[in-house]
Amino acid sequence: MDPFDPQALIAALNRHGVRYVVIGGIAGGVQGAIWATTDLDICYARGAGDHERLATALAELKARPVDLPLGVHVRLDARALRRGETWTLLTDFGRLDIMGEPAPGLDYETLAASARSFVGQHETYLVASLEDLITMKRAAGRAKDGGHIELIQAVRQELQR
Repeated sequence: MDPFDPQALIAALNRHGVRYVVIGGIAGGVQGAIWATTDLDICYARGAGDHERLATALAELKARPVDLPLGVHVRLDARALRRGETWTLLTDFGRLDIMGEPAPGLDYETLAASARSFVGQHETYLVASLEDLITMKRAAGRAKDGGHIELIQAVRQELQR
């Protein structure tokens, strides 16, 4: 398994001018709602030129889809990215999950409008608002999401004080 380095993933996305918002565990964690995560989840822009920039970043990261049958190869070029909306990928820096619309009505433009800018160790990036994270968790409806929603709500209440 590749080592997980979210800062390296973010740096590559930034280097290639990819427009994205960090969602999921990393977005929750940098805002105080911390749970264990081993992947970077992003919502990416799907406008003119966005797929090309994302494809270039993914090539640098040597991204490949997770769980492909032996001998099956997928070329993650702009054309493939335009045809698919959600990709679960392995990279040289760990897992990267990319989504065009992580919940109904939440695309890059919607998320970016309410996102917070966050300065990491060496990179600046957008993270989804706590409200949008709750919306995504509710839409996903997995067993683990109930606990995450409670944690995000507690952090939100604490920040409002």
